Amino acid sequence: MTNNKSVLRICMPALATTLFFAACQQPPKQTEERTEHTKEAPATAMQDSIAVVTFQPEGGGWGFKINRGTHTYIEQPFIPVIMGRTPFKTEADALKVGELLAAKLRKNPAGLPDLTRQELLDMKIAGVE
Repeated sequence: MTNNKSVLRICMPALATTLFFAACQQPPKQTEERTEHTKEAPATAMQDSIAVVTFQPEGGGWGFKINRGTHTYIEQPFIPVIMGRTPFKTEADALKVGELLAAKLRKNPAGLPDLTRQELLDMKIAGVE
């Protein structure tokens, strides 16, 4: 008949060793500072990627940039197609238009994307009548 305390003493070092090895085999935790393009993406994918970034122009309102890799491909500080140089009223509107143009650019990477007044109306962009 075995004593429960002696079994516990024998199992504890084995359990501790097992936990130590299991902890060492877990992948390292990722920090929040990592971005999508850090080391996982091949250099060509990074150069060919298309991203939309919103910004606030000096006069106020919102605009967007379409970046291809690390370079700005299109910078749009105001609502395209309409008369005047009116910035987007909201960041969401700037992002919607930027994403539409980025999608068109992805379909036809060799050309410049076009945009119509009707598309702006369909998206209900503030300031377009």
